[in-house]
Amino acid sequence: MRILLALLAPALLVAACTSEDSLTSAAIVGEIPWTGPETAEYRVLDSDDDPVGTLELSIEEEPAGAWRFSQSFDFPGRGFMNEAEVVVDGSTLQPESSSFEIVGPDGNFDCTAEYTTGRVNMHRIGEDGERDDTLTIPNIAYDSWGDLFVWRTIEFADGYEKEYTDVLACTLSRPDKIGVSLKIEGREEITVPAGIFEAWHLEIDSGGETQHAWYATDDAHTLVKYDNGESTFELTGDVTACGGGACCAPQGIICSPNP
Repeated sequence: MRILLALLAPALLVAACTSEDSLTSAAIVGEIPWTGPETAEYRVLDSDDDPVGTLELSIEEEPAGAWRFSQSFDFPGRGFMNEAEVVVDGSTLQPESSSFEIVGPDGNFDCTAEYTTGRVNMHRIGEDGERDDTLTIPNIAYDSWGDLFVWRTIEFADGYEKEYTDVLACTLSRPDKIGVSLKIEGREEITVPAGIFEAWHLEIDSGGETQHAWYATDDAHTLVKYDNGESTFELTGDVTACGGGACCAPQGIICSPNP
């Protein structure tokens, strides 16, 4: 299943040799910019900028004020799909559970994770069998599958820098925890299929591996583009959002589409 690694989710940050003492137990969540269910569509490009699939990012309300973050990938030309979900606390966005599933020609993989204070317990089923894992984690940490959503809540401002701990609970690699550094590089104009956007450029460093994300400068801070070095995600249309009991409708949040 090695071929899948480069195409899967953004949150598959590279695990470096991070010592326990160097991990930062720090909160990075600022103001949450969404108020209800939301869906955004992206195209996925490979390292040669060729389209290879699609991605849907969605946010759903859960009981007791929690949020469910979902990533749904479809790679029709390669014959596989994968889904990832994280349920988080409604205000801190600390993970409560996560799951990851792949169905494809190279084999199937399924993983679930349950978080408690300072610990995450995982159950994994793959082509090499079934196993349980337990990982100790800092009291404040985030699940890697929730990163693209959590990053929307940071303080977008020139000079922003922050470090935190990411947990790779349900991925194809072994469970691990890594230190991640965030840095705002400024504002840039970004062109994607959805249009031309003014966006904050966020640089992400995990053990020497650098990734980049661009979030809209408006109050919604929608993810416009993401580049993990192996694949790129680009927003392809309006974000659909619901709030206050209203019906879902195109949000029209950032700019006019390209002609």
